[in-house]
Amino acid sequence: MERKPYTKLFKEFEKFQIKDKDTEMVHITQDKIYKKFIKDIASKKFKKLEDIQEMAKLINKKVVKYDKGLSNRWYA
Repeated sequence: MERKPYTKLFKEFEKFQIKDKDTEMVHITQDKIYKKFIKDIASKKFKKLEDIQEMAKLINKKVVKYDKGLSNRWYA
């Protein structure tokens, strides 16, 4: 599984989350990451279950953890 697209999205997310504090762009970037992950699973871009689990752990560590306790987030 190619990690480069995810790394780019993680950096984009971090920029909006930490540096810019742009809630709307954080949400949009989160959606991009989640959508890509689901599409990659559905199209069998991950070769092994362990690859899926590894990416899920990275997404949890780099993205999901910022959702906790944030009452100012909105979801469509």
